Amino acid sequence: MSFRLPQEYYKRVKEYLKVLGFQERKVPNALWSVCKDGTCATLYPSGSLLLQGKASKDLAENLLSFIEKPTNVLVGCDESGKGDVFGPLVVCCVAIEPSSYKEVLSLTPKDCKLLKDEELFRKVESLSKWVKTRCVIYEPERLNELYEELKNLNRILDRAYSELIKELRKEYSVEIRIDAYSARNPFGKDVIFEPKGERDIAVSVASMFARAKFLEWLKRYGLPKGASKSVMKVAKEMFQKEPKDAKKLIKTFFLD
Repeated sequence: MSFRLPQEYYKRVKEYLKVLGFQERKVPNALWSVCKDGTCATLYPSGSLLLQGKASKDLAENLLSFIEKPTNVLVGCDESGKGDVFGPLVVCCVAIEPSSYKEVLSLTPKDCKLLKDEELFRKVESLSKWVKTRCVIYEPERLNELYEELKNLNRILDRAYSELIKELRKEYSVEIRIDAYSARNPFGKDVIFEPKGERDIAVSVASMFARAKFLEWLKRYGLPKGASKSVMKVAKEMFQKEPKDAKKLIKTFFLD
C-alpha cells in the first residue's frame, strides 16, 4: 500500500521511523528506504511512500496520524495539452479542504506525467469525491483564434489562469500555487508561481484532473496524443484535406 507524503515530511518521517527502530537500506531510484521486522517504507521522488510487509496497514495509519492537517484550504493549478498537436488546452485549479487532506494523501496523487492513462482515470474518479475543481477549456478553434491575437501560448495561459484566479478569489483568500510555465510570475505576490510545482499536493492533483479532461477529449474524437512526427503527419494531412474542420481539432499554429 502507499500514500502521498507531503514534501515537508520527507525528513521528519524518516527520522521518526528510525527512532522506532527502522534501519536504512538501499533501493534503486528511491529517496530513502527503511525496514524493521519485515515491514518496509520506501519514499520515491514522486512523493509516493510505499509500505510493504505484514505491518504495513498499521504503519500507514500511524504515519498518517503523524501528519498534521493544514490550517487552510490548499489551492493548486496546472494545465494539460500545451504540447499536443490535437486537442484543447485544459487549465484546472483544485481546492483541498483541511478535512479532506488525509483522504487525498491516501489516494497517492502524483504528477500526471508519472501515471499511465488507466491509473490516472481511476485516481481522478476517487479524488473527485474529496476535492473541488474549476477548469477552463480552450477548444482548438478558440485556441487558434487566441493564438492569432496573442502570438504566444504562455500569454494564453496567463489569460486562462487569470480567469480561474478571479473565480477562486470569490471563495478563497489563501495562496494559490501554479506550476510555473514561464520565467516570470504574471499574477502577483498572492500566487506562488514555481518550477516543478507538482511537488505540491494540490498542484499534482490539478495536473491529474487537467490531464484526464484532455485525454477524455481526445478519446471522444479518436485522436492521438503528443507531437511526434507521425502525429504531425496525420494533422498536416487532415488540415490539407479539410482545413475548416481541422481547425476544430488541431492547434494549427503547430503546423507553421
